[in-house]
Amino acid sequence: MKTLLIHDVTLRDGSHAVGHQLSLEQFCAYARAADEAGVHVVEVGHGNGLGASSLQLGESAVADEQLLVAARESLTRSRLGVHVIPGFATINQDLRRAIEIGVDVVRVASHCTEADITERHISFVREAGKEVYGVLMMSHMASPHTLLDEARKMELYGAEGVIIMDSAGAYLPGDVTERISTLVDGLGIPVGFHAHNNLGLAVGNSLAAVDAGAY
Repeated sequence: MKTLLIHDVTLRDGSHAVGHQLSLEQFCAYARAADEAGVHVVEVGHGNGLGASSLQLGESAVADEQLLVAARESLTRSRLGVHVIPGFATINQDLRRAIEIGVDVVRVASHCTEADITERHISFVREAGKEVYGVLMMSHMASPHTLLDEARKMELYGAEGVIIMDSAGAYLPGDVTERISTLVDGLGIPVGFHAHNNLGLAVGNSLAAVDAGAY
């Protein structure tokens, strides 16, 4: 059986459910528990990633830098990850400082038809010597072959893997199989999957992704 790379995004994506109001104590307690459980990557931050705390998207209870410092101190085995959407997160104000604090893994995301906007951020993280993945959000809005075209751009920019997100929770297992298989066959880097549970299929879809070749 192949080894899977697990990114636990509870402390990032999960914060949407509470209006980005998780306390520092809650962040640290969960991070320590995930670390003890042996989770590979613990992703933290505002629901929309670094630099996204704002009146428009909702203000975080804890500032990015304070959170990253505390999370870094809470993790001894798990790697520390962040989610980055160009336009919210800047290289100089957000990414550079996150790497200085000790972030290990960066996932750079765009709408599924706009991979072009990730080039500078992916290249910066790669040049800084950190692990970087491309992420295609709202992936149900593009055909499998369009997703492959966009993923190839991220591969060209230096991404070490590409993850497709079922941001709307719209997929059935067959949809996942078709898309993951297309990417696995067409890319030279690993493919990942991020499920949402709107239809109650997050686990089933994740299993379909693994069967189709996702890591």
